[in-house]
Amino acid sequence: IQPAIIMLSVLLRQCRVPRSTPTSGRLLSTSASNILDEHLLHRSPVHTEFFQASLPHLKVPDLNASVEKYLNSQRPLLTDEQFSATTSICQEFLKQDGPELQRLLLDYDKSNSDGNYVSDFWFDMYLRDRRSLVLNHTPFLAFSAAPEQPDPLDRLTNMVYSSARYQLTYANRVLKPEVYFLDPKLSEEKFYQRMKMLSRIPGHSRLAWAAAYLHKAFPLDMSQYPNLMASTRLPQTGRDSLRRYPDSRHIVLMRGGRFYSFDIIEPDGLSIVPASTIRARLSECLADSRPAAEFPVGVLTSADRDVWTKERQKLAHASKTNSASLEAIDSALFLVCLDESQQTSDSALCHAFLHSGDGANRWWDKSLCLMAILPVGEFAVSFEHSWGDGVAVSRYFNEVFNDSNRRPGLSSGQSESLAADSASVRRLEFDLDDSLKASIATCREQLSARTADLDLDFWQFDGFGKSSAKRAGLSPDSVSQTAIQLAYYWLSGGATAPTYESCSTAAFRRGRTETIRSATSATKEFCRLAGGSEPAPTDQLLAALKAASDAHSTLTKDAAMGKGWDRHLFALRCMSERRAGGAVPRLFTDPAYRKINEIVLSTSTLSMPAVKIGGFAPVSPAGLGVGYAIEDSSMGCVATAYKSSSRSSAEFMRCYQRACLLLADVIGKALDAKK
Repeated sequence: IQPAIIMLSVLLRQCRVPRSTPTSGRLLSTSASNILDEHLLHRSPVHTEFFQASLPHLKVPDLNASVEKYLNSQRPLLTDEQFSATTSICQEFLKQDGPELQRLLLDYDKSNSDGNYVSDFWFDMYLRDRRSLVLNHTPFLAFSAAPEQPDPLDRLTNMVYSSARYQLTYANRVLKPEVYFLDPKLSEEKFYQRMKMLSRIPGHSRLAWAAAYLHKAFPLDMSQYPNLMASTRLPQTGRDSLRRYPDSRHIVLMRGGRFYSFDIIEPDGLSIVPASTIRARLSECLADSRPAAEFPVGVLTSADRDVWTKERQKLAHASKTNSASLEAIDSALFLVCLDESQQTSDSALCHAFLHSGDGANRWWDKSLCLMAILPVGEFAVSFEHSWGDGVAVSRYFNEVFNDSNRRPGLSSGQSESLAADSASVRRLEFDLDDSLKASIATCREQLSARTADLDLDFWQFDGFGKSSAKRAGLSPDSVSQTAIQLAYYWLSGGATAPTYESCSTAAFRRGRTETIRSATSATKEFCRLAGGSEPAPTDQLLAALKAASDAHSTLTKDAAMGKGWDRHLFALRCMSERRAGGAVPRLFTDPAYRKINEIVLSTSTLSMPAVKIGGFAPVSPAGLGVGYAIEDSSMGCVATAYKSSSRSSAEFMRCYQRACLLLADVIGKALDAKK
């Protein structure tokens, strides 16, 4: 990279930008471009994929380093005897199968110039999963309140309108690239003007990332963005597929298990249907006096994927009406689901957004779903996880939250003079025979049983958070993770559990995630000192907490740089399964390997001002799902568990509260001692 940086320094100093620079994107006439500008979130000085081709390649990690890190993660989970046996298996792997599989993986990586060594395997894992999508692959994020928009229907209108702005901005390649700015003094405007200068240099696409690096700015992968809107997951036997509809202009609304469709982008593809018209169309759907669907077709999407594949084929072949309705749903920009709940507690809202009870008012295959509980004015987003991760969804989430509040499409009082627009609202119908009705009833009963088994609790602790942790020299995320570890230690009577914390690898081309194994020997030692009937002295606890924080920070840096062990060993296992005539190495059949991948504590942070709350279900039957946040002066989490596993989210939450109070006390005393 160094020669490229030196060359860039010279070129950028010498480069002069012409007075009139064409904007990347569609070639439009001046009048068309002016029309489009009125309907965009913004117009980026460089095109959306400006950095994509120059993003670093995610390298295959060193085999010995990955095995060493794997053993470090196993150490707190195993007895001495178990650890010795697993160490011997790892040594055998390094001498026998490991080098050959590493060579095969390196060769595969070299031939996969568009991706990286694990991306295709990771997509394949999601799409081959035959389990129901519900609770397994459908997390949610709820929007923070917007006091300046007291009317829920007005706010929903503005969210739909801002979503259309987002789509037009992205589709015309003028959405600003996703960039992480490390230098707080760097002006974003100044940065993009320099990148615009760079775009005049031949071959700039190979140099763009290095130029950003000069400014301590790190572009992130945007390969997932095309699947955010106008896309869906399609069920197929053995392996599903993803399909995009780039010319889509409509949305599909669900209410009471019934479907409605209407356009939000005009036929010219350059402008958005007026916000007042969108509100009128939403009102038309709400005015439908028919009772909820007796046989809600959407419930079928909650079934086992192979079951849903067969039912969808039956549904499509039953009539042309059904085929047309399926096509309208599949090709919609996104789904809007209107629920009727009167519940206002945080736990009730989490249940509603996570699974909607019996699933009658969802179409789980859709890539993006905007959910609204209008009677209580709550809004959230749910997404199907196979196509992408938090980076793409959080970008959309933040853009829509900010744009709908700062630049609402529907001005105050505008809704008072709206006329009905029923001619533009299309009801999507389905013809159902007795066989399909019976399948819907069965799926609804099965889903109701599954969602009734989900236990969920929420708690927020005010008065302690990110600022206190930083002043004590601790990583805020590590403090949150230590609280989770200590809570589980108390809950389980002194055990340490396999823990998954998601970390984005979007700094690399087609990067998705790596795992931070947050249960470390250091957190285990802290729990031992803090978790007894008589906690150790404060100075010992603080030293142990600092050691846990340092260990976690190292793991986080390794994961973000693609140097964790999880994805590497996963890819090696995939290579072993593809190897002709090769047996699966003992490493991957070792009970310890199976155990560490049966995640008991699945965790993910949800800290963004636009997010009120968020959550997901456990990833294993006996596990816990912990979505947590740590803000400047507060921290909290949403915990889920399955009742049938004898886990209790309420019991975990009581232990988590106790852990937060203990950590706040330890850190508070340390800060007092500094004064």
